[in-house]
Amino acid sequence: MNQETVAFLAGAAREFRGWVFTGFHWPVLAGQVAARLDGGAPTFRQLFEAGFATEGPAAELPSSTTDFVAFGDAVVWRGDVLGTVVRRADLVVLDAANVDLAGRVNSTAIGDYRAPRVRMPGGGGAADAAGAARDLLLLYGGTDPGRLVERVEHVTAAPGGPVRLRTRWGTVRLGDEPRLLTKNGDVLADRLRQLGVDPSGAVPEETPSARELAVAAEVLTEAAERGYLVAREAVDG
Repeated sequence: MNQETVAFLAGAAREFRGWVFTGFHWPVLAGQVAARLDGGAPTFRQLFEAGFATEGPAAELPSSTTDFVAFGDAVVWRGDVLGTVVRRADLVVLDAANVDLAGRVNSTAIGDYRAPRVRMPGGGGAADAAGAARDLLLLYGGTDPGRLVERVEHVTAAPGGPVRLRTRWGTVRLGDEPRLLTKNGDVLADRLRQLGVDPSGAVPEETPSARELAVAAEVLTEAAERGYLVAREAVDG
């Protein structure tokens, strides 16, 4: 199993506190790691675009954020999320396969729209969630630092407030004055230099505990069994 991916997922899970709007892909996996690690009185609850909130881990690993059967008894509320309560969430966590220094996310395509190099699935409700977020966390669990660019070609979603990007190489604050906050090696720092950003001042990324790593590996293994491509790649690697 790719231990760098495991550590990334474990670190992302630490961000879940309070009311968290959880997006698809890496966010839903990180949310399940956090829920399994959360003991005693819950420290967070998750909100989902499909119109429900959960407390605690899902009965089985969800295949998507609309997998009601998997979430089962963890569902504690149903209602309008994007139109109302997302604005009151303490944190919005979204996937970011392609993001720029301003925190704008491209989930549409890489390259010309009519003949792209990569066609992506679109953002769903990400535009509404990002625009309404009081605090936005973007997760990129891939292995290509080039997915962080100066300006995305297609803007699928743009932040309405503070925004951070967490990667396997560290975390960067995006916006008017991008700043590298934490680092795990030099990959992210080198990419920021290429984009004209001084990466100095970052502190080392905190190493997850053995328990956090074990739960993250457990979730990745289950996700691979349920068909998550990124999880399969992590488990096989």
